[in-house]
Amino acid sequence: MSNKEQLWAAFAARHAEAVWQAAERREQVYRENPILLEMDRQITEAGSRYCVAMTKSGEAESAKAELEALQKKRADFLASIHADLEPHYRCEKCADTGMGPEGMCACFRRELIAENFRSSNLDQAACAQSLEDYDFSLFDAAPREGLLSPRDNMKKIHSLCRDYIAEFDRQSKSLLFVGATGLGKTYLSTAMAKALLDQGRSVIYLSAPELARRLEGARFKDEEGRLSQLFEADMLIVDDLGTEPRTAYTVGTLTDLMDQRIRLRRPMLFSTNLNLEGIQNAYDERIVSRLVGHFIYCYFYGDDLRIKAFKEGR
Repeated sequence: MSNKEQLWAAFAARHAEAVWQAAERREQVYRENPILLEMDRQITEAGSRYCVAMTKSGEAESAKAELEALQKKRADFLASIHADLEPHYRCEKCADTGMGPEGMCACFRRELIAENFRSSNLDQAACAQSLEDYDFSLFDAAPREGLLSPRDNMKKIHSLCRDYIAEFDRQSKSLLFVGATGLGKTYLSTAMAKALLDQGRSVIYLSAPELARRLEGARFKDEEGRLSQLFEADMLIVDDLGTEPRTAYTVGTLTDLMDQRIRLRRPMLFSTNLNLEGIQNAYDERIVSRLVGHFIYCYFYGDDLRIKAFKEGR
């Protein structure tokens, strides 16, 4: 069951609990104040007379006045005994259903984002990473032979990623970040994960070794459903592809995982320090063909940003 489905179930239980508690309080109030039953009977009869009177000329106003007088008498009595008959919802706007006048309620969205973040495997440092505050000044502005400057190249990739997030529901392809260590692949990956989480999407973020451990750990037993999360998350992000130990089982399961996500149009983002030749040497033809045919290739190049930032005292 996905985070969203679990949260819908939790909200349904929350709503039902509030209604049940109100019914318990109502039963107690009626038990202690039998006069309320007589008031309700009188209101019901007055309501019936009003409905009939509406079909007759000149009688509706007096019938309506009678009904309203009885309703006020009942309301005044309930106020005098401080009766508490209404459900107590955490969110009055959606009555703890998760759905408001304009669709998904803000309270549900907040809890969904928090739950998705908890299960995403992102650490708290990712909270500060944003596509909106990307620092292009770290990248060299000088063009490379036959290529854009690293700065212009990063602006191009960044623009692609922003558009990708904005049109996430329409994406038919995944993303492959390729380039040496220290060129911003991980930062951009986590910034994209944060942007998707802020939209209420479910994201799983793993290093390739952690992914391999999960695949291998679920081989015989997956009591927590951790493998199903890999298939069901809106976005699966795998960092440092190629650094994981590879067995026939993990490679086969990774192939199945990629196939199902491609079939269900659930995107992936893989980053790797390997070039295309290294990918071909590391993986069999099945995985390589999927990386080539179903992923948008984003090539990162330039100087190691960590070394540059250290030298510049950033």
